[in-house]
Amino acid sequence: MTSHDSNPRRSSTHLALHIGADWHATCHTYPNRTPILSVDASLSMFSLSPAGGTVTADHLQFARTLRDAVNTYLVECERIARAQQNENPPAENAA
Repeated sequence: MTSHDSNPRRSSTHLALHIGADWHATCHTYPNRTPILSVDASLSMFSLSPAGGTVTADHLQFARTLRDAVNTYLVECERIARAQQNENPPAENAA
């Protein structure tokens, strides 16, 4: 299945979210329904949940791919933060 297939559960919306210091992320879980992943960034918020309220094999693949992409994002952010810290080390014994 590709993103161009005709499917009543087709994904929709595109957004770019630039995260500052005013964020919150959580996964809401429930005993008898699908989880909701929420990201709140001050005046912007988005949530992810399975289309149609059903966890399918496609949604599991999406969740795994999302996990992998988030991990890559984290690794890259950590790499860049380390490089920036090494370029501007804190002053020793700053008074």
